[in-house]
Amino acid sequence: MEELIAKRYVKALIESCDERELEEIEAYLMALAKLFKDWKIKEILLSPEVSKEEKLKLLLEPLQDANKKLLNLIKLLAEKGRLGIVPAMARELKDQLALMKKHFEGRVYSEFELSKDELSKIEEALAKRLDAKVELSQAKEPYDGIKVEVDTVGVEIEFSKNKIKKQLIENILKAI
Repeated sequence: MEELIAKRYVKALIESCDERELEEIEAYLMALAKLFKDWKIKEILLSPEVSKEEKLKLLLEPLQDANKKLLNLIKLLAEKGRLGIVPAMARELKDQLALMKKHFEGRVYSEFELSKDELSKIEEALAKRLDAKVELSQAKEPYDGIKVEVDTVGVEIEFSKNKIKKQLIENILKAI
């Protein structure tokens, strides 16, 4: 439910701001979203016992020189009791900006370390396929093959030893 509400706010932001403003707002929203990782701050921001004015003071004090549209957005979210969607809004705005710029970030999961050359070859292949710039980072994870994820566009490619072994067995059984 949070994601749907966040999408509406982000859509309104995209319609009312230029790209530079959106980048600035995205940076502030990402910083605010990090606040929600601290359970104490999150509890204060979401608590019905803390007044809206105190929440606004806490959030707006460091943002004095921020974009007026961002300040109005934070005030609106506080007024409507929707400060809890800030992390979802930050993710959604980041994804929408990536789609606008055609610049995506992804991760490669594998048990072994890939060289920079191997990563760049995968990036080039994905960039050609998606007609966009793709940057990949390696994430160590116990995975019995290689898995590439680019969440923004919903791309997931995987090659696992177990999956290939199962498919090979199935093909042999079908041939018999």
